[in-house]
Amino acid sequence: MTETYESIQSDARGPGVDEWRQVDRARSELTALYRDLAEDDTRTPEYKTERARDAYEKARARVEELAPEARRKMTRSAENLERMSVPRPEGESLVTADPDKLLLTAHERTRIEGLMSRFKEAAGKVPFGGKQPTDILREEYERGLDEGGPSGGATVRAVVGLVRDLGLDTDAVVAGRRRDFHRGALEDARSARTRADMVGKNVPEPPFRRATPGKAKNLGTYNGGPAALKPAPGSAGSGPFTKKKEPRGSECAEKVVAGVRRGRRRFPR
Repeated sequence: MTETYESIQSDARGPGVDEWRQVDRARSELTALYRDLAEDDTRTPEYKTERARDAYEKARARVEELAPEARRKMTRSAENLERMSVPRPEGESLVTADPDKLLLTAHERTRIEGLMSRFKEAAGKVPFGGKQPTDILREEYERGLDEGGPSGGATVRAVVGLVRDLGLDTDAVVAGRRRDFHRGALEDARSARTRADMVGKNVPEPPFRRATPGKAKNLGTYNGGPAALKPAPGSAGSGPFTKKKEPRGSECAEKVVAGVRRGRRRFPR
């Protein structure tokens, strides 16, 4: 069954999950407020606009604070789990601040780099004499695990550092020595990185438009200015402020001719 966003978040555990849920809660509550304002017929558009804008600014500030924090915690957790997924000698770790162990690790790194260089020089045109860098590093890694102790731990740390710096695949070097515990840690690390990518920081904008500065508002029925005094199209222009139109000379002549034709006026002979 395909997991949904909601089911992944509901089942999630670990650092950053609480912040992730707070981010989604803030965005969900903001969307609900927008919907309630849109359905409220008792509020003016100006009130809805200002109320939505104020809530948006508060939600955005909270999301911008929590989302990066959630991602940082999830990413840090993933890095720790990835280190736990790498088998190492008992009592040894991949990260150390002990000066003696750091010196041993640097020595082992130099030795392994020299070993890889000798393979490359002896091979001539065939890089590493048929051995790939991953093969050499895997052999040294397994040797360090079998040796154990501080010396074996230094070898393991040197190999893991070289794999990282050369951009090689860690799984290709260490996967053969993993147990269920290590595989579980690796799966948890991948889940943590997936969750970190799912944390959103977008905040929905208010759906209400702001009033345009300087634009006159509609204050009532008589809001058309001089246009309100103009006669409607097709009217006879007999409004209270319309001057009565005097007939022109041509119109008078036409009326006289029409009267003659009807026999209502006679000219003297």
